[in-house]
Amino acid sequence: MKNHWAFCADIGSIPKNNFGWALSMDGEWMTGTDIGAFAAHIAVAIQKEAKVSIGFECPLFVPVRDNPQEVASARKGEGQRSWSAGAGTGALTSGLVQSLWVMRRVKDILRHAPRPTFDWDEFQETNSVFLWEAFVTSRAERTTHIHDAEAALKCFMTSTGNTANISAIDEPNVLSLIGACAIRAGWSNDIELLWKPCLVVQA
Repeated sequence: MKNHWAFCADIGSIPKNNFGWALSMDGEWMTGTDIGAFAAHIAVAIQKEAKVSIGFECPLFVPVRDNPQEVASARKGEGQRSWSAGAGTGALTSGLVQSLWVMRRVKDILRHAPRPTFDWDEFQETNSVFLWEAFVTSRAERTTHIHDAEAALKCFMTSTGNTANISAIDEPNVLSLIGACAIRAGWSNDIELLWKPCLVVQA
């Protein structure tokens, strides 16, 4: 896809310098650790009318289950790295507020709100921003949060064009946390976002 600016943030403590991000734009790569710079580059891409996709390395939706014994169990595809386990809950809560901050900051810079989507076909056909989840399962040979962001983004870029079939998590009935962030940040007023799963790319 031409003029595609693809972003990914690896979630972590900002005060402890555990936040990292990567950007791929038509074969050129950029990385950093500053969340403000991450948001600013997203805003620049939107201003340039580029195709913009943003991944966050944290659970972006949780399953909605009828069985009370399963309400906090792993999403289908997570294996032993459940969203409700220690590391998952930490990433979820940090990622929730950091994703919201980024989206609010982008809107502030632009002075208008982008339109979010979780649908690849809609992304290709409109000027919407595609939101996706990075699911980083192994840190072998990766020593920094930037490396994790780069690894997830490379997997996402490899999958582009086949995104309808490669989501690592299979949960049709969900509560979308990134959908809630989009609504709270003013990117959308469509409450149907709250029950739509996004693409999950495993790295």
